[in-house]
Amino acid sequence: MTALVPRIRRERQTMADPAGRQDEPAGRSEPGRRGDDGWFAWGLMALGLALAVNTLLGPLATDTIGYPFSETLRNQTVGLEAVSLLLVAPLCVAAGILSRRGHPAGQVLALGPTAYTAYMFVQYIIGPGYVRYPRVLPFHVGLFILSVVVGLKAWTIVDEDALPAMSPSLARRRSKIVVALGAFVVLRYLPALVGAWTNEPIAREFTREPAMFWSILALDLGLVVPGAVAVAVNLYRSRSPSKGLYALVGWFALVPPSVTAMSVVMLANDDPSGSIGQVLVFGGATLAFWTFAFCLFRPLLSDRTRPR
Repeated sequence: MTALVPRIRRERQTMADPAGRQDEPAGRSEPGRRGDDGWFAWGLMALGLALAVNTLLGPLATDTIGYPFSETLRNQTVGLEAVSLLLVAPLCVAAGILSRRGHPAGQVLALGPTAYTAYMFVQYIIGPGYVRYPRVLPFHVGLFILSVVVGLKAWTIVDEDALPAMSPSLARRRSKIVVALGAFVVLRYLPALVGAWTNEPIAREFTREPAMFWSILALDLGLVVPGAVAVAVNLYRSRSPSKGLYALVGWFALVPPSVTAMSVVMLANDDPSGSIGQVLVFGGATLAFWTFAFCLFRPLLSDRTRPR
């Protein structure tokens, strides 16, 4: 009878904590992590693989899809898909691997590339102005849906209370930077806003594919700019980071490099719409956005935020 006592105690301890761990003090959760489902990590890696496949099927590689684009928009697509292949797809896979291993940074890093992919594939679907149902439509719609589903999942499992803290002064500075990000987008469309009063034609490179121009304008002015304002106001008032901040900065760290790559390809191919000024402006903006993103995301990958 007495020999059963230690066994009963061990069984009670196992029932209380199956992993044999002691309870951790309240409030000490892993930064950015609330819980994870296995499909989330695999979904991120699948998204990265699908982006790579889409690039290989596009004008950068095999030109299997054959978009009905003008030469200018074709050059822009080549630059865009180069960034998708070399930067966005690996980031999706890396975020998926981190999430699979239980690293709390995986879910936060996923916010940027999923937002980027959803943003881009709205343009892939609407921009060409198809008059026939393209064979690639199910693939592109599926990629858009996958990016939205995985992005929303990342949004729900990121724990804002466990994100790296920032001082009130740092929060105020970063809120001003976010306002500057939104202002950068607005300034890019200043000719369009002014032209709306004078009934000016749209930019020359979009005259053959006006749907592409209007889809980008609607996304930038209708979603990105209001999102930047909301994030800046919340950051200034609460003095604490939010997942909206990480999603916005993650998006800005990916989209301007793609615009820079578009400008480089146009300039290299002697496109009439290309110019060295565009390359310098967007190249400088890319370096500035990457610097801000590095300062924001670096604490997530430090030793202090790795799983215990």
